[in-house]
Amino acid sequence: MRSATTVQGARRRRATVALAVAAALVATATAIGATGALPPPQVLNYQLYVGGKGKAKANLAPVTLGFINVQGGPPNLNFPQAKSVIEAGVKMVNAELGGVHGHPLKLNECLIAQAEEEGVRCGQQMVNDKATKAILFGFVTIGNQSIYATVKGTKPIVGLVTANAADPTAKNTYFLNGSQTSVLGPFGTYTKQRLPKVKTVAIVYPTDPGAITAAQALQKAMRQIGRKVTMIGVPPLATDLIGPATQASSSDMIIAALGFTTCVPFARALDQINFSKPVLSTPICTFIPRVAYANGDIPKWTYGIAQTLVNQPGPQSKLYLKKGLQYGTTVPNMLWVFSEGAWEELLATVKIMNAVPYAKLGPATISAGFKAFRGPTILGPPDVACGKVSPGEPAACGNQTQFYNYVGQGKWKTLTGWLKPPGAK
Repeated sequence: MRSATTVQGARRRRATVALAVAAALVATATAIGATGALPPPQVLNYQLYVGGKGKAKANLAPVTLGFINVQGGPPNLNFPQAKSVIEAGVKMVNAELGGVHGHPLKLNECLIAQAEEEGVRCGQQMVNDKATKAILFGFVTIGNQSIYATVKGTKPIVGLVTANAADPTAKNTYFLNGSQTSVLGPFGTYTKQRLPKVKTVAIVYPTDPGAITAAQALQKAMRQIGRKVTMIGVPPLATDLIGPATQASSSDMIIAALGFTTCVPFARALDQINFSKPVLSTPICTFIPRVAYANGDIPKWTYGIAQTLVNQPGPQSKLYLKKGLQYGTTVPNMLWVFSEGAWEELLATVKIMNAVPYAKLGPATISAGFKAFRGPTILGPPDVACGKVSPGEPAACGNQTQFYNYVGQGKWKTLTGWLKPPGAK
């Protein structure tokens, strides 16, 4: 027979286990109640994710990926951050993730300064280098059409979110987080869930082609949830937006679907009319340096972002920042959203290449891998389905967005997990 002490110890252990299980069930129920779904998986082990470990073997032939980025031009077209971060990522892959099948990974880099025709040069550089198996985008907003016309779908191109009108329909192209239209549908979901008293919405946008498309996607999302929408287009280079701000202020909420040149004057206009109702914004206004705004800080709005906000504490963010610093980049570089994207693209591509036998590794098998890829992504959406999330946009892979409130002085509050468009499964 067991002693009384042994029996009591066993009972205590069972009670402890029961409490732990109960706590886990409560936490799970709380998460389901808040979001309607289980929390998405987070990638916290890069070795398991990419399927490799240890150092790449220097005596083996390298595996080459192309990388194109916009930098070296005027201030509004000079974004070297993604280049710094992806170079750190390649060092990490080679130092501790085994490269690709043990082969060292290298980059074939091409930079676009400011002209569309520079895309031809970059496209030719990628096509002419037979060793380049796929092409990754950093921040690429010009040269896109020329790149696609030159590459002609012969090699897969991988990006973050579409930033050019030519992107969503580009052949053999995969924007992991989605298109500028597919990731705007969740604005409707957020409004329905978190702002049920909002009945009228004013969408303010610059009247250039890309912005008009985005505004129309937002209009569709709001109409899907039964909101009345007023569309207010503004000149892209206007400096005084008091009139449009005043017009928009009669609605219950404003959606600021702005561009680089309209964020500052519109934010100033809302301050001048003392607007205090909700403002929901696309993320572009967060890309502008805080000092550019009249009060020295970005607007205290709610932002929908198709990415994990790295300056928010969390295990994925901490791992990304730790590894980036370890391999030579900086925190300011890593906080740039397209730098996160370069990191995400790189590790997803390495994962897909490691799943293909080395002897069969090439553009065709990598393309097949992306078509079949269902996630998760690192710092991006937990599940993707390239070509299946947005009608007429074969290059879009994601349709999910997270929402954050900016509280000032670089501090943010997370409002939601990943949301999909109204009615999406």
